[in-house]
Amino acid sequence: MEIWILLPLFSALLMAIVNVVDKFFVLEGEDKLNFKSFCLYSGGMQIIICIVMFLLDPFSIDINLISHEIFFLLMSGVCYGISLIFLVKGMELEEISRVEPVYLIHTIIVPIFALFLLEESLTFFQYLGISLIFGSSLFASIRWTKNLSMINSSAILSLLLGAVFISIGNVLLKYSVDRLSFSYTQILSVRAMGLFFGAGLPFFRKAYLNELTRFFKHKKRGLILFVAETLFPLLSMFMIVVALTKLDISVVNAFNGVRPIFTVFLSTLLALIIKKSSESIDLPNIFIKVLSGILAGLGIVLLA
Repeated sequence: MEIWILLPLFSALLMAIVNVVDKFFVLEGEDKLNFKSFCLYSGGMQIIICIVMFLLDPFSIDINLISHEIFFLLMSGVCYGISLIFLVKGMELEEISRVEPVYLIHTIIVPIFALFLLEESLTFFQYLGISLIFGSSLFASIRWTKNLSMINSSAILSLLLGAVFISIGNVLLKYSVDRLSFSYTQILSVRAMGLFFGAGLPFFRKAYLNELTRFFKHKKRGLILFVAETLFPLLSMFMIVVALTKLDISVVNAFNGVRPIFTVFLSTLLALIIKKSSESIDLPNIFIKVLSGILAGLGIVLLA
């Protein structure tokens, strides 16, 4: 089991890098994208991934494709897409170092789903871990501005909704992976199609296409977006799919939940370096973020 734990950990690191890059260089950078254009790109590219994965490892198009396992896998992708929309909206409204710990609430939802739907069990320490993760999300939702105040309420709501949808997506993915005889690339192909329907198709508008065209005229920015929102997420999801075939969903979800810790560290470090971002880097707020990260880390260890 030990070696497979590395997969969700590496996946978490990759996605932390992705989200920090997205926030600092795409949503806040020069000629920044709004979240709808961003989602159009992220979700729209999934149809290309779907086709490439299918060409690399095609599967028969027959009556089996309408089985409920395939449907659940497709709906998993749709839920991931909807979750992406809420996550990016939260990223647009708030600091990424606060967004990720609040979004981490999905690591609480998934074990509860797994407990009732997949017949997995939870120990006392896992329940304690759930409590600590809840505390982490709570700390991340407050900031110090001469006194304690809540972060943007719309961002909190968006992140909570995103957490619910990614939790549903994770459970559906685990259910499908356990029952389908598909290869990893075939699973990624079907999931990518669902993600396209969930996040790409709803924003297929001329205005958002034009904004993406302007953004990609700067080749360096375009390359950063391609690597951060196409290659890295694909590799990250491949690791998750493989891990789900080897480990319980609660374990995979918990170790993948270290993403906020990586994100807090990377975003704070980058904010200190470039000194031009929405990240608050005064001592009280850094303390709050670090405390949130510590609680998340302890909770993840106990939950796993």
